[in-house]
Amino acid sequence: MSGTDSASAPPRTVPPDQTVDRAVDQAPPAEFECMVERPDGAALWGRRLGRPGAPALLILDGIGCSGWAFRRLAPALAEDLCVVQTHYRGHGRSPEPPRPWRLSMPELADDAVAVLDALEVERATCVGFSMGFQVALEVYRRHRPRVTGLVSIAGPAGRALGQFQGTDLFVHLLPFVQAATRHASDLTLRLWRRVLPSRWLPLIGLHTQLNPMRIELADLEFYLGQMAAMNPQLFVDMLGEATRHCGEDLLPRIHVPSLVIAGALDRFVPVDTLRRIAFAIPGAQWQVIDEGSHALPAEYGPELTRRLRDFVAEIEPASAS
Repeated sequence: MSGTDSASAPPRTVPPDQTVDRAVDQAPPAEFECMVERPDGAALWGRRLGRPGAPALLILDGIGCSGWAFRRLAPALAEDLCVVQTHYRGHGRSPEPPRPWRLSMPELADDAVAVLDALEVERATCVGFSMGFQVALEVYRRHRPRVTGLVSIAGPAGRALGQFQGTDLFVHLLPFVQAATRHASDLTLRLWRRVLPSRWLPLIGLHTQLNPMRIELADLEFYLGQMAAMNPQLFVDMLGEATRHCGEDLLPRIHVPSLVIAGALDRFVPVDTLRRIAFAIPGAQWQVIDEGSHALPAEYGPELTRRLRDFVAEIEPASAS
């Protein structure tokens, strides 16, 4: 690793699926899970892992992700921090929401804060991976007192497809993809669930988009399995929301400690894009991982765990010690 220069309605909590309190001498941190109902009928899964009252991290995943990239980081971070995770609408353990879908970045930000409320976490550092940083920016915009810090891990400030693979071609193709998923929904669903878990797709991803020396094939297969369980129309519509959203106007007005981490080999969100974000945020820390791709949390788990711990300790040195 190397370095270079609107208030939402109160949530209604459904009884938790599971509460696990383990003895301190058995090492694993305490875990609490819940389902949170939103005013429009959507339900969100949330989990608090670690010491209640410790400095908190709110993990905001990328689109299509349901904790896969952080499944090794979260338990390690929870040894001395409080880690909050949630699954977006229609992702993972959060069921598909009622239509019309409400998938905008501001709405996802309000969802995340509702989970914080349900888990009794007052303030947190928002860690946004990929699209999750767009959600993190909206949490800051709409719920400023709840945010102690901001972290982008390969996360753009907006227009998610604007520089994907170094071209804006995908922005122009997206409306056609959305129309296709709506008009051929049954066929799309069958293809989606057949192709994503297939053996050859993870292998192509390892050798064209990711660092095959750092990521485990099982992690990539787990991610694609999660994607296959999603409704493809919801995925594409959320991608459209991420492509329309732009949080760049907020960057110069951020006044909490911030950290931007990029992978030098990232083809999804190029280093230049992330560098501009880092230098637009007053006082932001900037870091590049030389051999990292877009899947930084899965590739560099121990390194990111240490970096996030150090960052939180800088923000809240007394409570983090």
